[in-house]
Amino acid sequence: MDQKKYRIGLALSGGGVRCFAHIGALRAFEDVGIKPDIIAGVSAGSVVAAFYAAGMTANEIFKLFGGINIYKFFQIDISKSGLLKLDKLRKFIAKHIPVDNIEQLNIPTIIAATDFEQQQEMAFTSGNIAERVVASCCIPLVFKPVKINGNYYVDGGVLHNMPSYYLRPLCNTLIGINVNPTKLGPIKMNVRALAYRTFKLLTMHNEIADKQLCDILIDITSIQQHSSIDTRLAIRIAQKGYFETMKILKNSQQIKRLINE
Repeated sequence: MDQKKYRIGLALSGGGVRCFAHIGALRAFEDVGIKPDIIAGVSAGSVVAAFYAAGMTANEIFKLFGGINIYKFFQIDISKSGLLKLDKLRKFIAKHIPVDNIEQLNIPTIIAATDFEQQQEMAFTSGNIAERVVASCCIPLVFKPVKINGNYYVDGGVLHNMPSYYLRPLCNTLIGINVNPTKLGPIKMNVRALAYRTFKLLTMHNEIADKQLCDILIDITSIQQHSSIDTRLAIRIAQKGYFETMKILKNSQQIKRLINE
């Protein structure tokens, strides 16, 4: 097998509040002694990726976000767009991560977004962390796109909700964690619910091929019914992420080999 630049790569999918399961999964990785050499995140997964790459433990990330109402980060744009802005999230990230730029993080990191003007994926590996994470989180029709170096960017999940696409050429063993639902509930006839359902259908289908790129795929299926915006169940979601991940790690021969290498 050709040796690639990194031994272990970790891809964290988007999924809103369900990304608390990523935090639980990272705790399981810590408990078995697996640490990624490179990490990629999309949307809310990019938030977890950035803080983990900055050197925070899974428990520290949970303590930072566990008691926060997600609506605290939303702010209506008073211009003509009428969309929400994530300026408060940008300021929160900048306050709590001790370095400014992606290339300064402890672990090489890819923040995945979508270049809305060039209609293509974008893998940010340098530049301001907070700005690029917010761009990765900007769901179209909900949040105002973020302008970076003259181009507008939106949620990376539009094209690749599982960021294994960016990591596959770079690492020998690629582990993907998916917290996005694989099925949706009943249709609700209001604008917000229809827009959300449209975006979820998009992400569910674009991640199928990217899941197949993973050597080890951890699908956190027990959180399917949980809302992507309700933080009241954050502890339960993180716990489910931990136990489902630990079960897979303990039964994976590939993981055992990685630990023993």
